[in-house]
Amino acid sequence: MAESQTEVPVRVLLLEDSPLDAELAIARLEKAGFALDVVTAYDRATYLDNLQAREYDLVLADYALPDYDGLSALEATRALYPHVPFIFISGRVGEEVAIDTLQRGATDYVLKQRLERLVPAVTRALHEAREHATRMLAEERFRESESRFRRVIDALPQMVWLSTCDGSLAYTNKAWMESVPAGTRSWLDEGVIHPDDRESCLACRRRAVAAHEAFSCECRLARGSDRSWRWHLIRMVPLQSARAESGIACVDWLGTATDLQEQKLNEEALRTAEKLAVTGRMMAGIAHEINNPLESVSNLIFLARLESKDNPRVLEYLDITENELARVAAITKQTLQFYRDPLTPTEVDAREILEDVVRLFSTRLASKRIRLTLEVEKQIVFRAIKGEIRQVLINLVGNSIDAVPAGGEIAVTARRLWQHNREMVQIQIRDNGVGLAPAQMERLFQPFFSTKGAHGTGLGLWVSKGIVEKHEGTIKLVSDGENGHKRTTATVLLPLEVSEGRLLNQNAS
Repeated sequence: MAESQTEVPVRVLLLEDSPLDAELAIARLEKAGFALDVVTAYDRATYLDNLQAREYDLVLADYALPDYDGLSALEATRALYPHVPFIFISGRVGEEVAIDTLQRGATDYVLKQRLERLVPAVTRALHEAREHATRMLAEERFRESESRFRRVIDALPQMVWLSTCDGSLAYTNKAWMESVPAGTRSWLDEGVIHPDDRESCLACRRRAVAAHEAFSCECRLARGSDRSWRWHLIRMVPLQSARAESGIACVDWLGTATDLQEQKLNEEALRTAEKLAVTGRMMAGIAHEINNPLESVSNLIFLARLESKDNPRVLEYLDITENELARVAAITKQTLQFYRDPLTPTEVDAREILEDVVRLFSTRLASKRIRLTLEVEKQIVFRAIKGEIRQVLINLVGNSIDAVPAGGEIAVTARRLWQHNREMVQIQIRDNGVGLAPAQMERLFQPFFSTKGAHGTGLGLWVSKGIVEKHEGTIKLVSDGENGHKRTTATVLLPLEVSEGRLLNQNAS
């Protein structure tokens, strides 16, 4: 007995109408050391039933049977199992028939008169089948690995790409495709990098390419959705390529782009806040120093009034002077109050805070002859960080004054309402100014977007939105036409009660 060629039995489906021929074929294989698990079919029905009942490692089939033929059996087998070895075992047939069976997908053809060829044919067929299965498994694992890699890379918030040595893109992740303008072939394309940043980035890249070294640079890239510029950190790492041109090794480049826009905005906001804090301290100091001479001037006016009680004209001038000094004193007091506002939630009276804000703008309102009306429901008190809410209201009223032409109107209202299952205070500032275009409305609360050109910082509404949302409220602006005029309404909605822990936590952060 020859040494066993298989440890696990080979599952064989044998199509043969002659029991003797079937036994001879099986005996030949078992003598060669094959362990077999054979199912024999003698007609078409039995063959098809057994073919569908289980999987096989090998099919042996006679070419011609009384009610069936080998080519039909081959076609049925290939429909279910495209890669199972199929070997014909038949009597004398012509060379053309043998070639036809191979062209139709048969693995081999063995004549019954030369049955000694059966063992090498089966050995070769099983070996090729195992190699094919191993190759298919490796390819499947590679596809799974590639799919897993792509899912991981696509889940990254950074843009990732691979460029070949000639600069063309070989791979991009989902973030790249969703972020860059349509049709972009490289991060170096015209219109992708901000013109002010382009030359410095290209110079950095040229130095890195010459030295085959990684490099990084910060620049603004165009966002595909709205063509806005956003700061990114670009990192490029050289990868040795197997390709070569003219005998020079190619270097591919793996690139990433990390969005820094929010970080840049936060840094700028922090710098602005620091400047405002310094300005506030300076204003408080100035206001404090102004108080002393104001008291002296007031005393002098009192004395001048005593000396001039017989001169009505002088008394009139002194009245005007005293009124103006009173206004200066009030503004000074408010300035000190702004600086001394607590950073913890307190009870805020809606009428009081709105009257303070309106009083602050009294000179600007008078100079532009703007009529401002204030309507506040009685006894509206809510909890908030007073200085922050005052900052929001100053920004909104100031924007309305800037937008309203001379002789215009501004209406400020405050009322209670029930919304989102909470009692709220609604503060509205409505003006009949120039209004806002739809394109402007879409970007109003974006940082550094301003409708005032060089006169605006673009931070007021962005900061206001953050303050209001921190207080669990909402802020929105609506601009519409009415009687041929544009009207813009700013609406701030704040809960009467807010989570003090939430406010303090956000302040700390």
